[in-house]
Amino acid sequence: MGNKVSPRDIGGLIELRKKVAELKYRRGYALRKGEQDAAKETSDEISGLESKMASLVKKTEGIDAYVPFQARIEELGAEIGKRKEDEVDAALRAKGGDLYKLLEERGKLLRANVEARNEIGKIVLIGMTVAPETRATLAEAVKVGKAPEMEAAAFGPNAGKLVAALNRAGLSCKVADGKIMPSGEKWGEEKVALNNGHVWIPKQSLDRFVENETEIEKVGVRLQIKNAEKQVKNFSEEETKEFQDLQSRYLGHMKVRKEITAAYEQEIADLELH
Repeated sequence: MGNKVSPRDIGGLIELRKKVAELKYRRGYALRKGEQDAAKETSDEISGLESKMASLVKKTEGIDAYVPFQARIEELGAEIGKRKEDEVDAALRAKGGDLYKLLEERGKLLRANVEARNEIGKIVLIGMTVAPETRATLAEAVKVGKAPEMEAAAFGPNAGKLVAALNRAGLSCKVADGKIMPSGEKWGEEKVALNNGHVWIPKQSLDRFVENETEIEKVGVRLQIKNAEKQVKNFSEEETKEFQDLQSRYLGHMKVRKEITAAYEQEIADLELH
């Protein structure tokens, strides 16, 4: 592989594959409607994304980036592939019928995997650190859409991180009697949106995180207004002090955000594969 591979690299590949597939459908639809300009514009967008995707494919060479429910996604894809393009177009317009149900089910699975892309990246990279037979067992379970039933010790110090990533990716499990096994218990973290993605916050830290994010937004808006004012007039001493106070408060809230999300971000760094 050469360069180190991060869970975010795997996640990026998952996201790009979905985007490219959607754009290829959009281009085909435009061509079927005779909209050549729209098709050309979409082709240019596809080329840009495929370039990024090729870079990630090269970087992750030798890694099988499997996803939860992959078997079902492929089964649905095969069924949908048997239908004519105009039938697919009609089903999407009507938002009803058997074909639409297939499209809807596949869409939900694909969206869920994109949302959980970094967790899937962690699962895949943890699998790369264990024996091939252990890796294959993990991959098989994930592709089917369930948590593996395996000895936790097989994953060494990464067992806890694997269990966390599996739960966050929708494959509920726990460690009991030294074994990773499926579980119906609710996971002890909450998913929150952050920076065009998601992070997971321990429930005991959730209220503090939400309150801090609210303050970041409020102070950020006021800071933007003051920044705009600063461009067109000279601030008085009082206005300068207010501006500096807002900057200080904003940086303080950003520091709190970093503290709360530090453990989650560290998981990403710890699971980079060299």
